[in-house]
Order: sequence, then C-alpha cells, then structure tokens
Amino acid sequence: MSPPAPATAAPNPRLGHEAVVRAVEALLRWLKHHPSPAPEPIYLLVTLKSAPVRRFEHHLRLPLSPFPSTFLVADRLPDDLPDDIELLPSSALRSLPAGARRGLVLVDRRLKIPSGGKGAKGRGRVVPVDLADPAWATSAREAVCSVELRVEAGTCRAVRVGHAAMAQAEAVENVVAAVEAAAACVPRKWKNVRALHLKAPESVALPLYSAPSAGGSDGAKDAKKEGAARVEQGRLKRRKK
Repeated sequence: MSPPAPATAAPNPRLGHEAVVRAVEALLRWLKHHPSPAPEPIYLLVTLKSAPVRRFEHHLRLPLSPFPSTFLVADRLPDDLPDDIELLPSSALRSLPAGARRGLVLVDRRLKIPSGGKGAKGRGRVVPVDLADPAWATSAREAVCSVELRVEAGTCRAVRVGHAAMAQAEAVENVVAAVEAAAACVPRKWKNVRALHLKAPESVALPLYSAPSAGGSDGAKDAKKEGAARVEQGRLKRRKK
C-alpha cells in the first residue's frame, strides 16, 4: 500500500544531510542488533525553544509509510482490498496482535472501537474508513503516509517517521521530509526549533540538529532528556494496557 513517492526537495542547510545519514545508519544498525517480534518504530524528537501559546496540531505528509504493515478490521471483505493489507475480524479490536499494534489499523466505520481494555490502546494508529465509499482505499493510502505533530504542553514531541525494517535511503528520505514539514508548521518556524533527535523506543537519542544558541547548553541536554522520557512514557503505557 505504498503510493508513488513525491519528488524530495533538497534538504535545508540547517539540517545537514550527512548528519541525517549518520544518525539513520547508526540507529538501523542498533535496531538490527536488537530485534523484536515486530519492527520497532523510529521517532523524530522535535524540541522547541518555547511552547506554543495554544494547543498545536498538524499532520505531516511523508514520502513513504512509517508503518511496517497495514491492517483492516472488518467483518466484510471489500471488493478492492489491496494485497498488502491484512484483514482482521472485528473481534481483533479487543486484543490486537503485536504486528497490528506497531502498524496502521484501518477500522470499518460500522464497528465500535473500544475505549479501553487490552489492545484498545497503544496501537500505531487507528483510522476509521467507510468501506461503502468507492474511494476508501485512496483515503487509506493518504492516511498511511500521514503522521501527527501535536504539542499540548511542554516543548518536545515525538513524531513517528519510520520503522526498523526500512532501507536506509527510505528512512533518510522520511526523516528529511518530516523535519522540513515540522519546521514549516511550528510557530516561528526554524527560529523556534531548538533541537532535533532520532530515536527508537529503547535506544539513545541521536542528534540531528541543535540551534546555535542551544549547542552544548543545559537547555539542549534537558530537551533531549525530555524527548526520550516522552517516548519511554508512551512505551510503558502501551505495555500496561
């Protein structure tokens, strides 16, 4: 379920393409030596210099899907189900397999998504789809390459940009696109970006960018710790659920 990748713009000089390549290469190498039943997600940690006055939310469009797999939870088989989507019964909503929790989960709008219980939370992403709409597959393909950047409190947020099974060039392409999209939509744009890091749930945060005023400062170190803590907190919540 991979749509044609759009042309990738040249990376911003602030970012440094070589820094992205080194970080992605190191992280993928680390993930290879720490395998898991389902491919681990890769996160971009975006740290701002100052938090937005109001709640901030924006969808970032990536060239490639950051999810290793896509699942459709439905009790009826669509006529045009793509070959790369695995069909799951409605009962799977109560306890999704590990692969589904790491991937993109499409749910038939006619089904009720449980608000609690095992498997109800901690999923990669859940998107309702209307199977009666002939264009449902097109909408699903758009959702596959869309990730959410949301800042409610604090200055750091984790955005999913890839997974452990991606090729290095694919991961680099997604990271560069995510950085440019994030920097373009946050308040005051690049002027408000303090630091960028790349991280898997269990890995250290690898630096991609640090604003000149934040280089080596305690604020940058605190931002890095805050971002790592947010990813770790999310991982622990998924385990508890």
